[in-house]
Amino acid sequence: MTAFLASTAIVAFAEIGDKTMLLAILLATRFREPVPIIFGILAATLLNHALAAFTGQQVAGLLDAPWFRWAVALGFVAM
Repeated sequence: MTAFLASTAIVAFAEIGDKTMLLAILLATRFREPVPIIFGILAATLLNHALAAFTGQQVAGLLDAPWFRWAVALGFVAM
């Protein structure tokens, strides 16, 4: 349990500078309306991920060589 809590705390601390979190803090302090801010961030996140998935699907059709799959797998493992 100690390892789980330590890793969770480290990731949470590393995400403090995330632009989405800073924007949420800024908007919350300015407008004092948390629900519209949460829904706006949710909508923007969903749209961002949908566009990324659509773009990835289009690019994947162009890059369908076996070497590309290995390169992506190695890049994922490296990260």
